[in-house]
Amino acid sequence: MNVKLTRQENESGDEALATQGFGRIADQRPPEFDPEADRDAACDFFTDNGFVVLKACLPSDDLATLNNFYDRTQRESPEVWGLGARRKPHHRNQGLIFSQPLLDYPELDRFTQHPGSYPLVEQILGGAERVRFSEFNFRETPENAGIGTMNFHHDAVSADRLIREPYMPCDWLCAIHYLSDVGPTTPAFCVVPGSNRFETLREVFDAQGDQYQETPIYGNAGTCVLYDTATFHTRLDGDGIASRRTWHQYYARGGWLRSTLPTTNKYVRAPSPVLTNWNLFPERLALHPDAKKRLFFSHWNTAQCEWVASGFDPQVRKSMPRGEQ
Repeated sequence: MNVKLTRQENESGDEALATQGFGRIADQRPPEFDPEADRDAACDFFTDNGFVVLKACLPSDDLATLNNFYDRTQRESPEVWGLGARRKPHHRNQGLIFSQPLLDYPELDRFTQHPGSYPLVEQILGGAERVRFSEFNFRETPENAGIGTMNFHHDAVSADRLIREPYMPCDWLCAIHYLSDVGPTTPAFCVVPGSNRFETLREVFDAQGDQYQETPIYGNAGTCVLYDTATFHTRLDGDGIASRRTWHQYYARGGWLRSTLPTTNKYVRAPSPVLTNWNLFPERLALHPDAKKRLFFSHWNTAQCEWVASGFDPQVRKSMPRGEQ
């Protein structure tokens, strides 16, 4: 894929500057895959690049349902979006975030294993028995927000990703579904392909040389981006006027795996650690009557364990970070 220079390249050794990117923006869009017909090809692309773009993952009725949910909850419960007087610290400079909507809105449960993208999530993480739910949230950059570009970064990572063989399945996976059209004027998700086995963005730039690129991902509402959380990514700023809505869902890998390290014989890869220390699963999901659902929602952190031990006491939930809705 060709790249073009859109801002001055940062070729210094300053890591603080390197996190801002090197300005090599891809001039071609990455391929889009049909989530059903092209599933194997999409999985191969993800393995090679650390991300993949799926087209038309959400039908029009689901898009309407989720966008109506935004409108209704922002009107009825503005505080949960950070729209009220008590603006939450984690919302600042990030647009609007509804962190834990599953706690109080069971109508969203059906989206946690959505048929548009979830079958590929299962394939990437090694099968249905290995997928664990981690987090589900909604985000919006409102019109005229003027929110600027964030630095390139990765999310949760495991140190052994740098040396283990095989690398896949990855440790954590995020699915970003676009709930509105995303283009050059809107905030856009942007990835550095093949960056998931490097410790810093500078190392990616040095190792990839002329192949290094920063790839904005544009798409119609309903597009889904799956990415390895170790892949360097950012949010581009758009024109500071146009809005964007996205639904973010994170998955962890469960189960024990055999792998190898260069300095050892075979070793056992433990399940991925919990993604956060604050995310909570409601009782109806954590103790679901279906064993497969219980397994899916079994990746508990300490906060979840304490909430369960309390009998799902609402006051215990209220005392926890982001627990008060």
